[in-house]
Order: sequence, then structure tokens, then C-alpha cells
Amino acid sequence: MKGKSKKKILVGIDYTKSSENALNYALMLAERSKATVVLLHVFEFPVMHTNSGLYVLDYKVAKKIDLRKLDHVKEKALKKYPNATIETINTTDSIKDFIKDLAKKKEIDYVVLGLETKSAISKYIYGSTGLSLSSKIDCPVIIVPEKYKNHELVHALITVDNKESIKKHIIEKATEFTHAHKMNHQLVHVKTEDEFLVVYEKNPKKENEKWHVKTIESPTFEKGIAKYVKDNKTDLVVLFSHSHSAFYNFFNETNTKQIAFQSKIPVMSIHD
Repeated sequence: MKGKSKKKILVGIDYTKSSENALNYALMLAERSKATVVLLHVFEFPVMHTNSGLYVLDYKVAKKIDLRKLDHVKEKALKKYPNATIETINTTDSIKDFIKDLAKKKEIDYVVLGLETKSAISKYIYGSTGLSLSSKIDCPVIIVPEKYKNHELVHALITVDNKESIKKHIIEKATEFTHAHKMNHQLVHVKTEDEFLVVYEKNPKKENEKWHVKTIESPTFEKGIAKYVKDNKTDLVVLFSHSHSAFYNFFNETNTKQIAFQSKIPVMSIHD
């Protein structure tokens, strides 16, 4: 980001094991790229019950009390990463609106959120904050599975649609991250069985050759990604969400949810 000496990585904190794991992942990223980690917690404005009725606790007092709890998370993180630079923010605003505003103002570069998958029913009905954010904000969102503990940064899978012209600025959003964190990467196009249903206006094959895209065939996009990750040691899956694409159905929010819920490794979603 222009004009900044340090990148900023925002981590959503809700004091669950899932967000604790996301924080550990963010701290690893920050150590690699010399970034600042920003802890964000959304707290509820407390309403107290008394014999005489209800009263609202002073906002400034409530915010201060909540910030102490967030500072405790910061102190714990600094014991593990003593050289880390960590900031804290708490708010009563909607987490979606708050993060979207920070991203719009270019005050954060990445968002890292934990994904806690409970029952198979709840994950599809309720989704998650990270997944709903991933296609709506102007900076990459990294969704870290709760059970992903062996945090590594070696190889990234960057998914592309090889049937459209690959746009340089889109790929650069992903490769900027892999370069900053000293990762190698592979651009992969998953050719699915129903791909023939898509009508393309032009053939960009020659234009795309310079990107060295690997094509793999699979019944579905999700299975193709899973097979690549299984066959190639992969530490991060990068997906793009761009609504103008003729291939949008394979890169939209629903698809990101399906990949993220099934993935055992972190998934980065980049909105174009």
C-alpha cells in the first residue's frame, strides 16, 4: 500500500479458540512481513437490571472495561511474539460495516478471521462473518480453520479462470501477498464437466500463456481444489470474487463458503 511503512493485518477477536488460532496465524504473517497486527473486538453495550428497572452503563466506562480484556489478549500474544507490533480497537458497531469502512479508508491491508465449523446444518444455515465479508470488502480476507494449527507459509494455490483474459492487477493482489511472505505459488484453472455451458466472447489462450497456468480436470471446482491440495503440499488457497466475470458462479461468495468449510488449510478471498 502506497504511503505506508508497515502493512496492517486486522484480526477479529471474540475470545473463542477459533479467533485465538486466527490471531496466531496473523502473528506469523506479521513476523514474516514486518506488519502491524490490529485486534478488533465488537462488544455489546451493557444494560443492567435492577430492582427499580433498567439502566445503561456509561458507554466510555463500558468501552474501557472491554478494552482491558482485549489488552489481556494482546499481552498474551506479546509473550509468544515479543517483537510484534500490536494495536487494539473495540467498537459496538457492526463488524461488517466497521471492517468495510477501515478497508475503504485503506487503514488495513488484510483481514484474518477464524472459522468455527460446528454442525453440518448450522454451517450452511448461518454461515460465518468471515465468509460473508470475503466478497464485499476492498482488501483480502483470510479464513483460518479452527483445527489448522500447523501454521506454515510455503506454497499457495491461486485459482484462475483460464477461459477469460487474466487481468494483471487481480493476480498482483495475490502475488503481492506471496512475495511479502516468501511463498511460492501456482496459478491453477479447474476445468469442470459443465464448463461447456459457459459462452465466451473471445479466446484468451495466447494472452494467458505468459502466466503459466496449470489446468486440472475435475467434476466440480471444489473437488478440483481439494485434489490439488492433496497432491501438492499447499498452505493457502486463493480465490477471487469478481461479479463481472462470465465464470462468476465458480468464484462467488457461495463457492467461497463451500471451499472454506471443506478446507483444512486457510482460504484467502480477494474481491475485485
